[in-house]
Amino acid sequence: MSRPSRPFLPRWLPAMHLLRLIGLALLGLHASRASDWDYGGEHGPENWTGICKTGKKQSPIDIVTDEAIRSDLGALKFDRYDFAFPGTVTNTGHSVQVKLGGVPIHVSGSNLPSLYVLEQMHFHWDAEHTVDSTRYPLELHFVHYDIQYENFSVAAEHENGVVVVAVLFELSAEDNVDLTVILKLTEMVSHWVGKSMVTIQKKLIPFLLLPKDHTTYYHYQGSLTTPGCQESVMWFIMTERLTVSETQVNVFKSVMNGDYALQHNYRPVQLLGDRKVYHRLEGYSAASSFTSSVVSSILSVILVRLLQSCEGF
Repeated sequence: MSRPSRPFLPRWLPAMHLLRLIGLALLGLHASRASDWDYGGEHGPENWTGICKTGKKQSPIDIVTDEAIRSDLGALKFDRYDFAFPGTVTNTGHSVQVKLGGVPIHVSGSNLPSLYVLEQMHFHWDAEHTVDSTRYPLELHFVHYDIQYENFSVAAEHENGVVVVAVLFELSAEDNVDLTVILKLTEMVSHWVGKSMVTIQKKLIPFLLLPKDHTTYYHYQGSLTTPGCQESVMWFIMTERLTVSETQVNVFKSVMNGDYALQHNYRPVQLLGDRKVYHRLEGYSAASSFTSSVVSSILSVILVRLLQSCEGF
């Protein structure tokens, strides 16, 4: 029995098929990029979708200091923040991210309902939160998730699942030496967008990236400041600021996002709505505030009476 003859296939067909596959792959890559988000242009914050656009507890916000409710919510406790850790620095295309290795690092205390594990640290230039409409040149976020959840992604879908401690930096003529290690590695990864990373050879002590006085802070309920903007974040913005030089800020501004330098990566401030902002002051209470107000009123009355009596002479 003779074998059936194979149909004739032109030699150019496999090449055409390969080109078609490449074309589809490029279209898929283009579609993936088109669905991505950015800090400017057609994919900028004003065009972010979902809860980013419709949410009522979005972040960041402008902190109006005179309107913040003074209260002693308790100090934050930074467990193992004073240890030296190895880690990695990555250019995510949206920020410079630092992940630390070794034993878990926790934050607790204040009004936190649980123990929160440090997931990562990252920077925003200029700062995302403003204070009395002032935008500072740099903001560092320590991102934590509730230990009762298996990971950050799961925690972000639950109320109070995420805690972010934010540190603001103001300009100084001097470099901040505690940023040196991170900035050197930032220069190395500035053109490596994605999963490429470098290892922190000199161990990093996260406590050095907190203000000396970390007992006072602003606190409010908000969201992640990047898509999908989940409204599950308890925010703590340190009142005291650290310093950074213009030269150091420019290192961050040279970080590449694909074909261009990421000159800024902050989301504009969002409406506060009916949310409250608290200013934690040690030992401050509503009772002490009331007493102070009463004493002030009494002194004012006495002063007026004295002035009136003086006018009588």
